[in-house]
Amino acid sequence: MAEKKYTVEPFSVEKTMAADGALFNKHVKLMHGLFEIDISGIREQVKTAKKQQKEPVSVLACLFYCYARTLDKYREAFALRGRGNKLYRFEEADAFFPFEITQGNKKMLWHKVVRGINKKTVYELEAALKSLTLIKKEISPAEKFFFKLPQFVRNWFYNYMMRRPLLRKDYGGNVYFSSTIHSGNTRVLSFGVPSHFHTTGMFIGTFKEAPNNAGNPNGSMVGITLSLDHIISDGPMLARLIREFTFQVEHFVL
Repeated sequence: MAEKKYTVEPFSVEKTMAADGALFNKHVKLMHGLFEIDISGIREQVKTAKKQQKEPVSVLACLFYCYARTLDKYREAFALRGRGNKLYRFEEADAFFPFEITQGNKKMLWHKVVRGINKKTVYELEAALKSLTLIKKEISPAEKFFFKLPQFVRNWFYNYMMRRPLLRKDYGGNVYFSSTIHSGNTRVLSFGVPSHFHTTGMFIGTFKEAPNNAGNPNGSMVGITLSLDHIISDGPMLARLIREFTFQVEHFVL
């Protein structure tokens, strides 16, 4: 008899919660734009503010703010489609921000919805990001019960929610934002292609020290992925979002 070289363990509730995100994604058709951008100007402003003992702010919060300003200019980028071919246009963009937390002795993926990011200052967004470290999550009995239901039952609920824009926005927001920039400087640029269920999404990769297009040998280049739901908009809109985000980063003033 062949030697057993594997183990079998239950698929945990934590893994089921993360995996179920894929069940939402069939409702969107995402286009992705990958580009790199120099953030050395933002980094210098953050360092200067720290030296002058001003209110601290992170590079990530600054990029989050630039993303929010971009969305505020093109509000179609956070509209949602409802039943009966109706388009729901909202005044506020609510950002779904996934992050990893420790639950007991396990790591699990959780999220926070940051409300009205296009109405917030960079300092308010910094406060929202800092609050993530304070979140403690324990899976409730109701959540354990739900995620142990048969997949077709859970799928029915997800389909119900995704066809109702107000419920969808309340639960998971209408835009996506995530990052690995906290990993620090690396020797290579990295890009992430997120799988999400939002109209627009942005993923901030790691950065590296490299010359920029202006010839600055000390540029800080970061990889950006910007996603847009083709059901809501089109390629030219994605291009406009990329141009506007680039403009916001290059003209950012803290």
